[in-house]
Amino acid sequence: MQNGKEENRSLRNPQLMVWACSLLIIVVTFYVDIHIPLGVACAIPYILAVLIGSFLYPTWAMPVIVLACSILTIVGIFYSPEPLVVPIWKVFTNRGLALFAMWIIAALLYHRNALIARREETLARIQLLEGLLPICAECKKIRDQMDTWHQLETYLTANSNMTFTHGICPECEKQAIAKFKYEQLVP
Repeated sequence: MQNGKEENRSLRNPQLMVWACSLLIIVVTFYVDIHIPLGVACAIPYILAVLIGSFLYPTWAMPVIVLACSILTIVGIFYSPEPLVVPIWKVFTNRGLALFAMWIIAALLYHRNALIARREETLARIQLLEGLLPICAECKKIRDQMDTWHQLETYLTANSNMTFTHGICPECEKQAIAKFKYEQLVP
């Protein structure tokens, strides 16, 4: 029963599924490539593995997939059956175009992923900075949406991840000491 739970957990992990799909496409493409005569553009399906690999989160994953597909595209030249009537320059042209397409797509997807990450970071910063808090100019209490006034610390603790520690700044310390001394002198 334990193995069934682990299997269900692994099937629910989208990253594992993406790795598995990408690897399956690479293996099937390579298998087909070495069994079909040269001249047929069998390396093109590697592009699908690169596209799927763009959904992987570690930034090194997609370049590793592109590099593996590139190596297998080149290795496929040596292990595929000889072409029937296709000149060898067409074989190298097909392979070169497949490599070019893989690397261009990888570069574009890498740039897209970088832009998406930057957009998400910017949106998070905007959400942090966009809210205006109505605050009392005198006592520094904050008004919520229900027109209820709360102490600054109470409001921020309830509505954010903040916790507070208290101290006293040098200016307030001087004022408190002066006030204390004054209260001691005046009965």
